Parts: sequence; structure tokens; C-alpha cells
Amino acid sequence: MESIERSVQKMSEEEKTEETAEENVKEESVKKDEVKKEPFIPISKQSKLNQKKFHDSKRGTWGNVNPVTRTPPNPKAYNRRKTGR
Repeated sequence: MESIERSVQKMSEEEKTEETAEENVKEESVKKDEVKKEPFIPISKQSKLNQKKFHDSKRGTWGNVNPVTRTPPNPKAYNRRKTGR
């Protein structure tokens, strides 16, 4: 009797795992179907706010670089600091 009950329990457990596996497959297929791609809209056709958000996301920082143009001092030019020494 006990062996029959054990075999029935094993069979019911196997059926449950098969059912859950089938449910998981069904859920995955439903999730794939639910995901819809948004239509592609060119940036030029989007609103100014969306264009600004897009361009802001593409911009980076200069980091440690200072973008100001620097020129070396002209050695022939008069320098007040240099003459006093």
C-alpha cells in the first residue's frame, strides 16, 4: 500500500512540474507578444523638448580640459613684471 501511495505522489509531483513548465512557457510567449516596438520618429520631427532631451543625452563633459584657447606670451612684447627685476 505504501509503495503505491509513494508512486502516486511521485506521479503527481511530476505532473505538477510539467504543468508549471508549460505555464512558464506560455507566460514567456505572452510577454514576448506584449512587448511592442514604438514607431521610429526622426529627431527633426519630434517636439523641441524631446529634441533637447536627445541632444543633452549625447553631450558629454570636457573633463579636465579647459576649452579656452591659450596663446604663448609674445617674447618681443613689453612685460612690466619682467622689467622691474
